[in-house]
Amino acid sequence: MIALVAIGLIVVGALWRAGKSESGWRFAPLRAAGVIAGGVFRIGMIIASIMFAVVGAVAIGALRSTFQ
Repeated sequence: MIALVAIGLIVVGALWRAGKSESGWRFAPLRAAGVIAGGVFRIGMIIASIMFAVVGAVAIGALRSTFQ
């Protein structure tokens, strides 16, 4: 339930931001979808980078412990 409220707030915030432009609310849903997609992409890239760093650290640690 909390997740649904958070998602709803994000969508409302994106629509509100998208509506504050020169063309007004005409293309607001399209711009809001772009804002949300860009945010999801950024979060996904951050998570992927962290996972890559963890996998690399585990692999290096496993290789170092085998050779000692």
